[in-house]
Amino acid sequence: MGNEVPRLYAADVTFVIAEKQHPVFGRDGDDLELTIEIPLVKALTGCCLPIPLLGGEKMELKIDEIIHPGYEKIITGQGMPTTKEAASRGNLKVRFLINFPTELTDEQRATAVGILGDSSS
Repeated sequence: MGNEVPRLYAADVTFVIAEKQHPVFGRDGDDLELTIEIPLVKALTGCCLPIPLLGGEKMELKIDEIIHPGYEKIITGQGMPTTKEAASRGNLKVRFLINFPTELTDEQRATAVGILGDSSS
C-alpha cells in the first residue's frame, strides 16, 4: 500500500526490477545465447558436445559441419518461454569459441600444411 493518509491521495508504489546475469546463458528477447569453447581439432572434424539447458538438463549436440569463426547452431524451442503463448519458447543460439594451439612443432606444421594445403592461393 502507498502512504495512505486521510483526505490525501495514496502514493504510487514503484518497483525496480534488475535483471541478474545468468552464469551460463545470455538473453536476446525470448532467445538464449550460449558460448562454448571447442578445440580446433573438434571444430575441423566434428564432434558430439554436451549442451546445458535452462532447466538444468543436458542434451547431446552432434556437429557434422566444420565450425568456423562466426558459426552458430540454433536449437529450436530451448529458449525462454514466450509471453504470448504458454507452450511456445524461444530458441537456444549456440556460438563457438575455437581454441587454437599456441605452439606447434615443425613436424606438426608440416603435417598440417600437407593435410590442409596452402590456402593463400
